[in-house]
Amino acid sequence: MTVPGQVMRADAARNVAAVLAAATEVFRELGADAPLDEIPRRAGVGRATMHRRFPTREHLFAAILRSQVDTLTEAAEARMSAGDPWEALLEWIGAYEEIGARYRGMSAHLSTALLEDTSPVGKLCAPMKAAFDVLFRRAQELARVRRDISSADVLAILSALPRDPDTGRARPAHLTVVLDGLRSGSPR
Repeated sequence: MTVPGQVMRADAARNVAAVLAAATEVFRELGADAPLDEIPRRAGVGRATMHRRFPTREHLFAAILRSQVDTLTEAAEARMSAGDPWEALLEWIGAYEEIGARYRGMSAHLSTALLEDTSPVGKLCAPMKAAFDVLFRRAQELARVRRDISSADVLAILSALPRDPDTGRARPAHLTVVLDGLRSGSPR
Protein backbone atom coordinates (compact mmCIF):
# COMPACT_ATOMS: atom_id res chain seq x y z
CA MET A 1 0.00 0.00 0.00
CA THR A 2 1.16 3.52 -0.69
CA VAL A 3 2.28 5.53 2.31
CA PRO A 4 0.36 8.85 2.61
CA GLY A 5 2.32 11.53 0.79
CA GLN A 6 4.25 8.95 -1.25
CA VAL A 7 3.93 9.26 -5.02
CA MET A 8 2.96 6.11 -6.88
CA ARG A 9 5.09 5.05 -9.85
CA ALA A 10 3.37 5.43 -13.23
CA ASP A 11 3.32 1.66 -13.88
CA ALA A 12 1.90 1.02 -10.40
CA ALA A 13 -0.77 3.66 -10.99
CA ARG A 14 -1.69 1.99 -14.30
CA ASN A 15 -1.92 -1.38 -12.55
CA VAL A 16 -4.17 0.04 -9.81
CA ALA A 17 -6.42 1.66 -12.41
CA ALA A 18 -6.58 -1.61 -14.36
CA VAL A 19 -7.40 -3.62 -11.23
CA LEU A 20 -10.13 -1.18 -10.18
CA ALA A 21 -11.65 -1.15 -13.67
CA ALA A 22 -11.59 -4.94 -13.80
CA ALA A 23 -13.00 -5.26 -10.27
CA THR A 24 -15.82 -2.86 -11.12
CA GLU A 25 -16.62 -4.90 -14.23
CA VAL A 26 -16.38 -8.26 -12.44
CA PHE A 27 -18.54 -7.17 -9.49
CA ARG A 28 -21.16 -5.68 -11.81
CA GLU A 29 -21.28 -8.81 -13.97
CA LEU A 30 -20.85 -11.54 -11.37
CA GLY A 31 -21.84 -9.84 -8.13
CA ALA A 32 -19.97 -8.90 -4.98
CA ASP A 33 -19.05 -12.53 -4.27
CA ALA A 34 -17.37 -13.03 -7.65
CA PRO A 35 -14.14 -15.05 -7.69
CA LEU A 36 -11.27 -12.66 -6.97
CA ASP A 37 -8.96 -14.52 -9.39
CA GLU A 38 -11.04 -13.15 -12.26
CA ILE A 39 -9.99 -9.57 -11.45
CA PRO A 40 -6.22 -9.73 -12.05
CA ARG A 41 -6.85 -11.93 -15.10
CA ARG A 42 -9.02 -9.25 -16.68
CA ALA A 43 -6.70 -6.48 -15.51
CA GLY A 44 -3.71 -8.16 -17.10
CA VAL A 45 -1.73 -8.20 -13.85
CA GLY A 46 -0.59 -10.91 -11.49
CA ARG A 47 -2.52 -11.92 -8.38
CA ALA A 48 0.32 -10.61 -6.20
CA THR A 49 0.04 -7.19 -7.84
CA MET A 50 -3.64 -6.99 -6.93
CA HIS A 51 -3.17 -8.35 -3.41
CA ARG A 52 -0.26 -6.01 -2.68
CA ARG A 53 -2.55 -3.01 -3.19
CA PHE A 54 -5.87 -4.62 -2.17
CA PRO A 55 -5.21 -7.39 0.37
CA THR A 56 -8.90 -8.25 0.84
CA ARG A 57 -12.18 -8.13 -1.04
CA GLU A 58 -13.28 -5.35 1.28
CA HIS A 59 -10.27 -3.21 0.34
CA LEU A 60 -11.40 -3.53 -3.30
CA PHE A 61 -14.97 -2.60 -2.32
CA ALA A 62 -13.73 0.48 -0.47
CA ALA A 63 -11.71 1.66 -3.46
CA ILE A 64 -14.57 1.07 -5.89
CA LEU A 65 -17.20 2.67 -3.66
CA ARG A 66 -15.20 5.80 -2.76
CA SER A 67 -16.86 8.13 -5.30
CA GLN A 68 -20.34 6.76 -4.60
CA VAL A 69 -19.88 7.25 -0.85
CA ASP A 70 -18.68 10.81 -1.48
CA THR A 71 -21.81 11.39 -3.59
CA LEU A 72 -24.04 10.10 -0.77
CA THR A 73 -22.25 12.29 1.78
CA GLU A 74 -22.80 15.35 -0.42
CA ALA A 75 -26.43 14.35 -1.02
CA ALA A 76 -27.10 14.16 2.74
CA GLU A 77 -25.39 17.50 3.34
CA ALA A 78 -27.37 19.14 0.53
CA ARG A 79 -30.67 17.96 2.03
CA MET A 80 -30.00 18.97 5.64
CA SER A 81 -31.91 22.21 5.35
CA ALA A 82 -34.68 20.99 3.02
CA GLY A 83 -38.15 22.31 3.76
CA ASP A 84 -39.60 18.82 4.19
CA PRO A 85 -37.24 16.62 6.26
CA TRP A 86 -39.25 13.47 5.48
CA GLU A 87 -38.99 14.01 1.72
CA ALA A 88 -35.28 14.81 2.12
CA LEU A 89 -34.84 11.52 3.97
CA LEU A 90 -36.74 9.59 1.28
CA GLU A 91 -34.69 11.21 -1.50
CA TRP A 92 -31.44 10.28 0.21
CA ILE A 93 -32.60 6.71 0.83
CA GLY A 94 -33.49 6.51 -2.88
CA ALA A 95 -29.95 7.60 -3.79
CA TYR A 96 -28.51 5.07 -1.31
CA GLU A 97 -30.62 2.30 -2.84
CA GLU A 98 -29.58 3.28 -6.37
CA ILE A 99 -25.90 3.06 -5.50
CA GLY A 100 -26.40 -0.19 -3.57
CA ALA A 101 -28.02 -1.78 -6.62
CA ARG A 102 -25.00 -1.26 -8.87
CA TYR A 103 -23.24 -4.38 -7.65
CA ARG A 104 -25.31 -7.50 -6.98
CA GLY A 105 -24.70 -8.69 -3.44
CA MET A 106 -22.91 -5.52 -2.35
CA SER A 107 -25.70 -4.49 0.02
CA ALA A 108 -25.15 -7.54 2.19
CA HIS A 109 -21.45 -6.69 2.48
CA LEU A 110 -22.30 -3.06 3.23
CA SER A 111 -24.72 -4.05 5.96
CA THR A 112 -21.93 -5.67 7.95
CA ALA A 113 -19.31 -3.04 7.13
CA LEU A 114 -21.57 -0.15 8.11
CA LEU A 115 -21.69 -1.49 11.65
CA GLU A 116 -17.89 -1.98 11.84
CA ASP A 117 -16.12 1.37 11.93
CA THR A 118 -12.69 -0.29 11.73
CA SER A 119 -13.19 -2.15 8.45
CA PRO A 120 -11.99 -0.52 5.19
CA VAL A 121 -15.58 0.10 4.04
CA GLY A 122 -16.62 1.18 7.54
CA LYS A 123 -13.82 3.78 7.61
CA LEU A 124 -14.73 4.95 4.11
CA CYS A 125 -18.40 5.31 5.07
CA ALA A 126 -17.80 7.23 8.32
CA PRO A 127 -18.40 10.71 6.80
CA MET A 128 -21.47 9.46 4.92
CA LYS A 129 -22.87 7.87 8.08
CA ALA A 130 -22.28 11.10 10.03
CA ALA A 131 -24.02 13.20 7.36
CA PHE A 132 -26.94 10.76 7.17
CA ASP A 133 -27.19 10.82 10.97
CA VAL A 134 -27.72 14.60 10.91
CA LEU A 135 -30.34 14.23 8.18
CA PHE A 136 -32.05 11.39 10.07
CA ARG A 137 -32.06 13.25 13.42
CA ARG A 138 -33.62 16.25 11.71
CA ALA A 139 -36.37 14.00 10.38
CA GLN A 140 -36.83 12.59 13.89
CA GLU A 141 -37.23 16.12 15.25
CA LEU A 142 -39.41 17.60 12.54
CA ALA A 143 -41.10 14.80 10.60
CA ARG A 144 -42.38 12.38 13.25
CA VAL A 145 -39.75 9.75 12.53
CA ARG A 146 -39.37 7.16 15.27
CA ARG A 147 -36.89 7.99 18.01
CA ASP A 148 -36.31 4.42 19.12
CA ILE A 149 -34.11 3.59 16.12
CA SER A 150 -30.76 5.04 15.08
CA SER A 151 -29.56 6.14 11.69
CA ALA A 152 -27.03 3.27 11.77
CA ASP A 153 -29.89 0.83 12.35
CA VAL A 154 -31.75 2.23 9.35
CA LEU A 155 -28.70 1.87 7.09
CA ALA A 156 -28.14 -1.70 8.28
CA ILE A 157 -31.81 -2.59 7.72
CA LEU A 158 -31.84 -1.03 4.25
CA SER A 159 -28.67 -2.88 3.29
CA ALA A 160 -30.05 -6.18 4.59
CA LEU A 161 -33.33 -6.05 2.65
CA PRO A 162 -33.92 -8.87 0.15
CA ARG A 163 -32.84 -7.84 -3.36
CA ASP A 164 -34.35 -8.44 -6.74
CA PRO A 165 -31.86 -10.82 -8.43
CA ASP A 166 -32.12 -9.00 -11.77
CA THR A 167 -31.86 -5.38 -10.64
CA GLY A 168 -30.10 -5.58 -7.27
CA ARG A 169 -32.70 -3.21 -5.83
CA ALA A 170 -34.63 -3.80 -2.64
CA ARG A 171 -38.01 -5.28 -3.36
CA PRO A 172 -40.45 -2.32 -3.35
CA ALA A 173 -42.87 -3.93 -0.88
CA HIS A 174 -40.06 -4.55 1.62
CA LEU A 175 -38.72 -1.02 1.26
CA THR A 176 -42.22 0.37 1.76
CA VAL A 177 -42.65 -1.64 4.98
CA VAL A 178 -39.38 -0.23 6.34
CA LEU A 179 -40.20 3.35 5.35
CA ASP A 180 -43.75 3.13 6.70
CA GLY A 181 -42.35 1.67 9.91
CA LEU A 182 -40.10 4.67 10.41
CA ARG A 183 -43.15 6.85 10.94
CA SER A 184 -45.88 4.47 12.11
CA GLY A 185 -46.62 4.77 15.80
CA SER A 186 -43.76 7.21 16.22
CA PRO A 187 -42.72 6.93 19.87
CA ARG A 188 -41.95 10.37 21.20
